[in-house]
Amino acid sequence: MNKHILRCTVICILATTLYTACKKDDDIPTPGNLSVTPATALPETFITISGSDMQDIISIKFDTATASFSSVFNTGSAIFTNVPTNAKYGPQQITITNREGKTATVDFSVLQPAPVINGFNPGNVPVGDTVTITGSMFTNINGVYIGNVKAIIVDSSSRTRLKIKVPAGAASGLLSIVTWGGTTYSTGAITIGERAYLISDFDGGGLAADGNSWYAYGDMDSKTVTNVNPAPKSGNFLKAVCKQPATTSYAGVSTFALSTANQTFGMTSATAGTTLKFDVNNNGKTATILQVIVQETTTDANATNFALSVPVNGTGWNTIAIPLTQLLNNYGGGTLTPDPAKITKVKFHFQNYNTNPMEANIDNVRFAY
Repeated sequence: MNKHILRCTVICILATTLYTACKKDDDIPTPGNLSVTPATALPETFITISGSDMQDIISIKFDTATASFSSVFNTGSAIFTNVPTNAKYGPQQITITNREGKTATVDFSVLQPAPVINGFNPGNVPVGDTVTITGSMFTNINGVYIGNVKAIIVDSSSRTRLKIKVPAGAASGLLSIVTWGGTTYSTGAITIGERAYLISDFDGGGLAADGNSWYAYGDMDSKTVTNVNPAPKSGNFLKAVCKQPATTSYAGVSTFALSTANQTFGMTSATAGTTLKFDVNNNGKTATILQVIVQETTTDANATNFALSVPVNGTGWNTIAIPLTQLLNNYGGGTLTPDPAKITKVKFHFQNYNTNPMEANIDNVRFAY
């Protein structure tokens, strides 16, 4: 009899234990009373979701973007996570899900970072031409402007590349992009009026954008980027001054070799339709003579340097335009003209500077085509 009672007691205890365990698994409560701090944040920002019954969470989603989290640091009343990098921008809901599939939501808003402009090409364009802007955060665009004139967006399908068409009425000025995340401006101005490959405006625009992209050699006294003495034509310019008396037989400045595969400027125009242009001011040194040179390929030899000597004897700023058909190899002594697709450098050499003070203030170096 006692054995029978004991057996029944054990069976009852086991049944009660199993029932309680099963009931516990079936009764995981729904998370509730959710709040989030902060309520708005940029991607990758650390946030805290607070509430109740959150100890069994297995998933956190910002709209459809899954967020990572570690259960080690979470409690029944707080979960710590980061805003996903691929979260959509704007108002949305955060959804948390426990291992029984029960969910709870809380309102949140992902802030969009401001756009960034890394560059644009070409830097010199006529009205109606297309300009490609590179950078980041090109999404939810409200407008693109040249100066204060709204441009026509041709292609905005990429977050890092944007194509616009120059509208009628646009004038030379900074590019700006307005998005949900704010407004950003280009560091250099785009020039409206001619189609050109911009080599340098010394304000951050072009393939050899600033003074660090140029080097001096020979009898050069100084090479600086400045906007004074003389007054600038537009922003900064490159000031090149040669020594006197001469100690070597040459003095000049040149672009550094580019980091592209073949180090060319990437031009595709024809020789006959391409003109090298630059703005120059002798700052009162009217005896200044420049040998203007373009170099083909990476081999610095007579055969690959095409040149023409030009006097810089005007007053104030002047624009010098040299068709590539006038630049001849062997530093001007040959008969061949350069191929734009092979050009790797632009150089300016002073001539006859031993007895004549010379100075060249150079700006807006470009190849018009």
